[in-house]
Amino acid sequence: MARVPDEGDESRRARLLMERVHLGELDRAADALSAEREAIAIYRRLAAVSPELYLSELATCLTSLGVTLSELDRHGEALNAEQEAVCVYRRLAAVSPGRYLADLADALINLGTTLAELDRPAEALSAEQEAVCVYRRLAAAFPDRYLADLAEVLADLGMTLTERGLPAEALPLAEEAVTILRELAAASPERRRAGLAHSLAGLDTVLSALGRDEGAL
Repeated sequence: MARVPDEGDESRRARLLMERVHLGELDRAADALSAEREAIAIYRRLAAVSPELYLSELATCLTSLGVTLSELDRHGEALNAEQEAVCVYRRLAAVSPGRYLADLADALINLGTTLAELDRPAEALSAEQEAVCVYRRLAAAFPDRYLADLAEVLADLGMTLTERGLPAEALPLAEEAVTILRELAAASPERRRAGLAHSLAGLDTVLSALGRDEGAL
């Protein structure tokens, strides 16, 4: 009689599959997709029995699948994976916010990007705005770790709003990003130079859209 794999066997199999994906050992995109989907199927079974052990692994695999599908311009399929990843991270962050809120924010950013690719700008903007809210919460609790991330998402959201013809709404976000990064760069100029330049360029774009060529740079 064939041996039924136990939980440890299945978990090891899923980890090995994802390691091969992340290490680039699978030459064809089709092979990477197959590995990711097999790992997801395994973690679904395991998480149904032991969610506290395997839900986070499932979310990681869903995120990876979404990225792979997006790179292949299969955005409709990527959307399904990314929406599920957000749902799983919401569940995890509700129980353990310190551990999973950053993952939730990153999943929301991925989701927003895919929604934009699918020409669903209102939903994309909502996802990006929620990601900013999550990073505000993280930066308030752990400023040394998350202030720079908050500034980055503020700058990106400012650019998104400007591209959608809403530069007046973008301006306070772009200014906040610059303020944060100026303070961080004062303490660590080499480390924060690129981020500050990015935020200044974003502010300059917003000001130009408002007809205020004040030379933020």
